Amino acid sequence: LLSVTSNLTSVSGDIRVEGQVDVLLGGLVSTGGDVGITATTGVITDRDADGNAGSVDIVANGLRLAGDDGVGSGTEAIEVTVGVLTARTTTSGGIYLRETSGLVVDDVAVSVNRVGVGGGTSVYPVVADTQSDVVSAAGGSIVIVVAGGNLVLQDGTASDDNVSVSAGGAGNVLLQTLAGNILADEDVKSGSGSISVLASGDVELTAGADLLTTSTGTVDVMA
Repeated sequence: LLSVTSNLTSVSGDIRVEGQVDVLLGGLVSTGGDVGITATTGVITDRDADGNAGSVDIVANGLRLAGDDGVGSGTEAIEVTVGVLTARTTTSGGIYLRETSGLVVDDVAVSVNRVGVGGGTSVYPVVADTQSDVVSAAGGSIVIVVAGGNLVLQDGTASDDNVSVSAGGAGNVLLQTLAGNILADEDVKSGSGSISVLASGDVELTAGADLLTTSTGTVDVMA
C-alpha cells in the first residue's frame, strides 16, 4: 500500500512488490531495471484517482504484473513507461494499462536481494519467476493503449504457445496505438469476446499471427 506521495526508487536494480491481498500504487515506482508487482489474492490498483491519462505509476525496463483478481480498471488504468511488459490475472478481473511510449509484450523476470536477520543478502526468489504474455482470467477484458510509439506482440518463453494476448471467456480485447504501429508476431485471442486492434499507423500480422475469437465475438481492425 503506497500513499500518493510514496515512491520506490532504484537506479538500475530490480524492484519487487508482493501483497498477500491487494497492491495499491500511489507515487512512482522507478528503476532502470525491472519491476515485478504481485497481488496474490487481490487486485493491483492505481489509487491516485487521476483517470486513464494521469501521472505515470511505473517506470522500468521490464514490468511483470500478476493480479489474482485484476490489474487496473476501466476508469483507472495503470500508467506506465516501460520497454517490455507481461501481465496476468488468474481468478477474475481484467487488465487495463496505458503506456506512454513504445511497448513490447514478451518475457520479464524479476529478482531482488532479500536482507536476512544477519544483515546479509540472498537472491529472492531463488528460481527466477519468468512470466510471459498478457492473459486475463475468464470474463476479464484486456485494454492496452500506447500513447506514443509502437506496440509489438511477441510470445515469450515462459508459455510458448504462439499466443501473445489472450482474454479468457467473454473478455474483450482492445489494443490501440495513438501515434504508432501495431506489429503482431503471435496470436491475439479471446474466448468469445470481441477484439479491436486500432492503430494510428499500420497494423501488421506476421506469418502465423491471427486474431481469434468464437461465438458472437467480433474482430475490428483499423489502421
